[in-house]
Amino acid sequence: MVNNLNDKKNNAIKIAAVVAAFVFVLAALVTGMALGLNKKKRVETKSSVAQYLLVDSATELNHTASALRLCKGEETAKELCDNGLVYAVRAETALECEGGDWTENRAKEAFLNDAMALLRTKEPMKAVEKADTLYKYSNMFYKHVAHGEAFEYNGELGESGAAKRSAAKSEKADDKEIEKAAARVKEILGADNVGHLGGYDGKLQFEVENDGKHGYAVTEGDKIVEFSFSRGQRSGNADEGKAREIAVRFVKDCGHGELSVCSSEVENGYVIVKLCKNIDGALACDECASVVVSGDEVVAFSAGKCNCDHDVPTPKVPENEAKKSAPHGAMGDGVLVARKVDGRERVCYQYRYELDDGVHYVYVCAENGKQMQVK
Repeated sequence: MVNNLNDKKNNAIKIAAVVAAFVFVLAALVTGMALGLNKKKRVETKSSVAQYLLVDSATELNHTASALRLCKGEETAKELCDNGLVYAVRAETALECEGGDWTENRAKEAFLNDAMALLRTKEPMKAVEKADTLYKYSNMFYKHVAHGEAFEYNGELGESGAAKRSAAKSEKADDKEIEKAAARVKEILGADNVGHLGGYDGKLQFEVENDGKHGYAVTEGDKIVEFSFSRGQRSGNADEGKAREIAVRFVKDCGHGELSVCSSEVENGYVIVKLCKNIDGALACDECASVVVSGDEVVAFSAGKCNCDHDVPTPKVPENEAKKSAPHGAMGDGVLVARKVDGRERVCYQYRYELDDGVHYVYVCAENGKQMQVK
């Protein structure tokens, strides 16, 4: 997306083309799977799905920018840059879905464009050098979208590279591939109109219109990997059981095979369902897909990293023994999950606790029966 909202047509989405790998991390949406630093508390909103995604993306971009300040090596900096790039793209897309006056969005557009250009760098340590500035503005951006505080941006992060993104977006793709992907989007989402926007990193982007609602969709091969409508009818009586069934069918229709429900929660009339691979009974809950359901309709979706390969160890300690390493007060028995800890796959039992400040999780290793993490 170039920094010119005057070119909007029928509120259609113009998604920023990304040159770097699209590593879509849904850590913020996966219950209990937070990074090691403390995060801002989620702000409840009664606005649209796009506003929910905007606040969530702003939160994660701010958190990632903060973590980037601690980096001393290229490997850790590169991972954070990749993650931050995704959150910046999501924020820009959600901002476009929300619409609004161009003069009000101009500073936000410029900031997100510059943030994407910085995070896309092939020299991640240069991004670390500007991490303080990125954090400063990402914090202001979060406070603006979450609490309505003022936001100004003076271009301190450098040129946005909008021309490069525009050029990448205009790269030619195979017409037959585009036609096939568009037909699949139209079929799965029941869209009235589907228009090709561009592509990046093996993915194709489309603007979608259905019954007056505008949104976007992203495909990769024969899979739909992400989509969102700019607005949707919220169900006053959200049915989690029904939403889970809808979500399981939907991810399969999108080409992701059989995924198991990891968790679900009701948020302002929407049901947000997380699904992941079930590996010999262990849920790979670090790599969830996320489905947002309103009534009988899916209004937003991201595949996340749900198709990642895993090498999960075999549990050696039964749950009733592992529970001895968890404090009293757990909400039910432990759930067997697969997680990556310190760079390697681990299998552990997850115990949920509801304390006065919110939900916490205790993880007990299923290989040695010792408490492994507390979130």
